Amino acid sequence: MDTFGFISGEIKNFFNFTTPIQLQLAAIVFLIILEVMFFHRRRLPILSTRTFIGILVFSLIFVISDTSIIFVSKLKLPRNWGIRLVSQLRLYTYLNMSLCQYLYITLLQGKRQHIRIKDGLKIFSIYGIGVISIFGVNLFTRNETQGYFAYDVISIINSCISLLYATMTIIETTIFIKKNPDSFFRGKKRYIYWTTAVWIIIALIQIIHSRTTVSSLGVAAMCFLMYMGLETPGNYIDHDTEAMNTLALRQFLQDYMGNKKVFYILNIDIEDYDSIEEQFGENIATTLISQVSRFVLKSFTYPVFHVARNSVTMIIPNSKQLEYNFYIDFIIKRLKERLEQAWFVGENSFYLSSHCDFILYPDDLNTEISIHEFMSLINDWHFYSKDLGFVRQANPELVKNRKRHNKIIKLVREAIDNDDIEMYYQPIYEFKTKKFSNFEALVRLKDNKTYGYISPEEFIPLAEKHGLIMRLSERIFNKVFDFVATNNLGDKGINHMEVNLSGLQSVDAALPEQMSQLLKKYNLNPGIVNLEITESIAITSSFMLKKNMDELKKIGCTFSMDDFGTGYSNLSQMARIDYELIKIDKSLLWPCFDKNNPIQANAKIILDNMITMILSLGRKIVVEGVETKEQLDYLEKMGVTYIQGYYFSKPLSAADYLKFLEENN
Repeated sequence: MDTFGFISGEIKNFFNFTTPIQLQLAAIVFLIILEVMFFHRRRLPILSTRTFIGILVFSLIFVISDTSIIFVSKLKLPRNWGIRLVSQLRLYTYLNMSLCQYLYITLLQGKRQHIRIKDGLKIFSIYGIGVISIFGVNLFTRNETQGYFAYDVISIINSCISLLYATMTIIETTIFIKKNPDSFFRGKKRYIYWTTAVWIIIALIQIIHSRTTVSSLGVAAMCFLMYMGLETPGNYIDHDTEAMNTLALRQFLQDYMGNKKVFYILNIDIEDYDSIEEQFGENIATTLISQVSRFVLKSFTYPVFHVARNSVTMIIPNSKQLEYNFYIDFIIKRLKERLEQAWFVGENSFYLSSHCDFILYPDDLNTEISIHEFMSLINDWHFYSKDLGFVRQANPELVKNRKRHNKIIKLVREAIDNDDIEMYYQPIYEFKTKKFSNFEALVRLKDNKTYGYISPEEFIPLAEKHGLIMRLSERIFNKVFDFVATNNLGDKGINHMEVNLSGLQSVDAALPEQMSQLLKKYNLNPGIVNLEITESIAITSSFMLKKNMDELKKIGCTFSMDDFGTGYSNLSQMARIDYELIKIDKSLLWPCFDKNNPIQANAKIILDNMITMILSLGRKIVVEGVETKEQLDYLEKMGVTYIQGYYFSKPLSAADYLKFLEENN
């Protein structure tokens, strides 16, 4: 059977049994719809996405040329060069489609950011053999009839090459997943195997029967699987803000950082997002960040991401037109002008407190950084940056701070896991009994190699942020309760032990039950436990805090407001919540005794009236930071209940504290 006989048979089938040509036409329509869907949605401007575009384009040309052979054969062209041209186009696009599929899947793994010479020779030598076989057909045949039949052989050669690419994809994907079990790429495994299975089936069918018409349908099915399971533009979109999401940013950074590209990052941070959410609700806060995101999307053509809940991130490639900073300045100016204007949600108007974090990668970091570390840096930029003003540019110091924080988090984890938390105890003096009837338990974290002692003001917020505070607090309470019970401190004149509650712990619904169980475990009277709540927590978490306080008071625990006067000074909270103790911060005490302070007199008036007011409300007072005899005498005269500070003692280790009690009580 000659080629022309085959073609005429196909034409006859078109009129009598149209199913094969209908399948091919259906494949063409399906691919066109798929490409319209793909190009209509927002895409990542990265190499893997561009490679997928290549797959779609080559697949559509392949299916069209596969179908066109039947119609071209009807034309009376000289020497039938039309059939040859379409056949070569069909084989060439099939070869390119196979290469793009292989490169696309390995790009998703992050493996082809830089193709080594050895790998390049292997990949493109195979490709070169296919190209030579397609366009060198006349070198191997002497007449047209043999030439047409040669295309069957060439089709088999290219199908074998496609099969080889598919096999390489399966092997490399399996090895990658085994070496990287935690990679997000693992979740795409089944789609890769399904896609490759269809790919292999198409190649085998082409080898067994090179003139089949099923290939077009198989190619369409393969593109659909890749679109739905691997590319899936919808999976990269944050639907609240219409910006791209964390997964998209990870893919973007993998492409740009892997290729050593220079780019700018502008991170628009809404500073008062949390307070808006607390006061107006999550829906209002989400709507505001969505409005900011949509403004950025409409105003600029660069990729926009929503990674952190309170920020919008824009990445700007450092192309030639951005060699000078005037365009970046223009973008920042435009952002600043709009962010300073009002934003409206329903009948509410908001003036947002915001700033713009700025970084030129890699110049501003001056160090190697992984994609995971960079993602974390973008997410927590405001946490590490200490600059002021609207624009806050990254620098090596910022990265240094972040490395310190990571080290501290590691130390906290190790201390929790190894039960290696150090507790110190600072005596509290009671004027009435002239004894040290109370103490405050203070947790300490120590790094023997680099940082030495680390302040709780630094590691407690980090423990909260990284989800370690509950485990840390449990260790602290067990240590302190065991210390009190083991040493019978109640018999040594101790009436209260003061322990700080973190913000998260104070609003944890499990806190009352946890405290009750600990008191039973160590057989302690609940009245000995005084829990310190910072003033800021009392303001921002009042509902759940009051609920927990009420339940704990029922079992006998007491509470004190810590750091009163350091920030909020919300007197209504003190009146509404029944604290037994109010702890006045040293920042209110020290200015009263600083003779060089021009506002010393005013500071004294404020402190006098504050003490008088608190006492008139029936609360007891602890003044922190007492360091001189003058301060001590003044506070005793004012009727303060307790004092705490270096005048009597700094925080002491357990052994030193017991010795202090023996000597002074």
